[in-house]
Amino acid sequence: MNYISYADLSEDIRRNLYKLHDKDIDLVVGIPRSGMIPAYMIALYLNINCIDFAAFCKNEKPINGHTRKTGKALTSAWDARKILLVDDSIMSGNSMQSAIRQIPAETIDKTIRMVIYSTSKAPKEVDLYFKYVAWPRVFEWNIYHHNILSRACVSIDGVLCMNPTKDQSNNDVKYRDYLINAQPLIAPSCKIHSVITSRLEEHRKQTEAWLTRHNIEYEHLIMLNLPKQQDHQQLSHHTRHKAEYYNASKLDFFLEGSREQAISIANATGKPVFSVEGNKIYQTGALEALYNNPSPHVLRNIAKRLKQSIPTPLKKQLQRLH
Repeated sequence: MNYISYADLSEDIRRNLYKLHDKDIDLVVGIPRSGMIPAYMIALYLNINCIDFAAFCKNEKPINGHTRKTGKALTSAWDARKILLVDDSIMSGNSMQSAIRQIPAETIDKTIRMVIYSTSKAPKEVDLYFKYVAWPRVFEWNIYHHNILSRACVSIDGVLCMNPTKDQSNNDVKYRDYLINAQPLIAPSCKIHSVITSRLEEHRKQTEAWLTRHNIEYEHLIMLNLPKQQDHQQLSHHTRHKAEYYNASKLDFFLEGSREQAISIANATGKPVFSVEGNKIYQTGALEALYNNPSPHVLRNIAKRLKQSIPTPLKKQLQRLH
């Protein structure tokens, strides 16, 4: 699983700006929503005009702030000599094709179709891309609104809501109040396969009520079932509980708040784990995963990763042989 953060996006744009300097571009057009941030970043780096796609189709005038002037003022969008049409990524090419169908015919010949990331090394739907990123991949700006959540485990504390403070964790009354009134962090727009938590099973009612109140949809709520006399604060319980469920499941992804727990879960399962704290995906190598956990689940995960790494043309040849 490849992960692209906002920091990666900024760095990849900065490193590839040289590809644009000889294009004589005087207007950047962003395809909403994911294309707007890279479009504005490129426009700011090159000090040229930027406009959103809808405003471009209406031939509106690009608007700029007062802190600095752009290289060339435009009275209307279609006055631009060369237009850079930008989206964040391309996979099927449908978004770019749809955009091209909507722009005025007289602007097509002076439009450069560009994306930052491509899952193909030779995409036909664009004229230019900055970086090849193999599938599967996910971006920081869409990770909580991606259909991958239908095949994922998502931890509650540190991902969906704030972690409890030490004082809340050590005081029964304050902890119960936390369960009911925890401050939300992210409300995913896609249904989650398995919401998982190290909260004890006895707190299921409060946890379900909190998830419902914040409109978080899910199929399963996995909680920790420990004898009351056991210390459920121990990190080993947290990671083992989460890793065992993730390992036994056929799920592909895990979103965890803690960097330390994310690394432990990845090591135990050989499957990708995203850490909110670390803002990256942790995933062990195949041999390390097999050494740490020589189970059928890990072997299945390794086989799946090997299958994903086979180039598409080779996959088609192998299918014909069968």
